[in-house]
Amino acid sequence: HPEMIRYEEHLKETVASGQRRQDSLNPQKYRYAKAFADLPVDNTHIVAIVLFRFRQGDDGKPLPNNYIVTAYMKELG
Repeated sequence: HPEMIRYEEHLKETVASGQRRQDSLNPQKYRYAKAFADLPVDNTHIVAIVLFRFRQGDDGKPLPNNYIVTAYMKELG
């Protein structure tokens, strides 16, 4: 969504403190949602989908490699 770039701080706040729900089919996938009063149109929340993965560090131990797959605004009741 082209407008999402203007709401990067909201997105960071969503992932840091939003409501988190684990995906029932993929336990490494989480959905975060958080309400904001200043979103455009009738949107009430920012939703972010995050994958929790690991990569191998230089010492051979796993390192967290979490990343946002997608994020969007949505009207949630």
